[in-house]
Amino acid sequence: MKKRTAVEPASVPRPRGRRTGTMPAGRQVLLRAGTRAFASHGFAGADVRSIAAAAGVGPNLIRVHFGSKAEFWEACLDALATAAAPVMAAVADLASDRRRPLGERLHGAILHVVSFYADHPEVRDFVGRHAAEDKRRAALVAERLMLPAYETLRDLFAAGIEAGFIRSSHPALFFAVLNRAACQPPAFAALMRRYAPELDPETARTGMIETIVATLLHLPGEAPPDGKLAGKPERGAGRRAHLRMPGSSVVQED
Repeated sequence: MKKRTAVEPASVPRPRGRRTGTMPAGRQVLLRAGTRAFASHGFAGADVRSIAAAAGVGPNLIRVHFGSKAEFWEACLDALATAAAPVMAAVADLASDRRRPLGERLHGAILHVVSFYADHPEVRDFVGRHAAEDKRRAALVAERLMLPAYETLRDLFAAGIEAGFIRSSHPALFFAVLNRAACQPPAFAALMRRYAPELDPETARTGMIETIVATLLHLPGEAPPDGKLAGKPERGAGRRAHLRMPGSSVVQED
């Protein structure tokens, strides 16, 4: 009798439509992969098979969880709105806290918005791409992401305009300019290297945040001699929900 030799087991194909108990839930990994793909390539350019492959699941799982590609896109948009909700809640609390001077509340609110975009590039790129693509999808982005944010900030910005801290004729115009300034393109760091090689790419986004706040907000006495903004986030602080606010430098209250 011949002795049977051990044979290396063949690679087992990845099961389609299911994940093992040790792997992240398919719906959540699909939402993350889909959001990145839609943000980078747009609706037409995002391929569902490539998204499923990036998520490590079978393409049929998109149909199981979401239905059509359009419904999948809307689910990604809703996931972004959910991710933004805690930041908007923090901004709403800050905006309504009349124990703090108006200038301090404005400074903190703008920092929250700009830092959120810097720390969540998928939101920045998703908004920037789909706000300019299909009209229906642009309307959904406005309705589910941008309008709630504007309504949270509208009264605070209106008070800033009345006080002369914000130089605009309407809070909606200021909100649009703020979001446009905060939504720098994915190639921002590469562009900065071309414009100004002397800038440290690691701190370029922090410098952009400082520049946006200094350009858009005009508070009395808010010009430290070293050119840095009072209350700016420490390096990496944009990744945390808590942001320090300026205090004694603001001399006018509501």
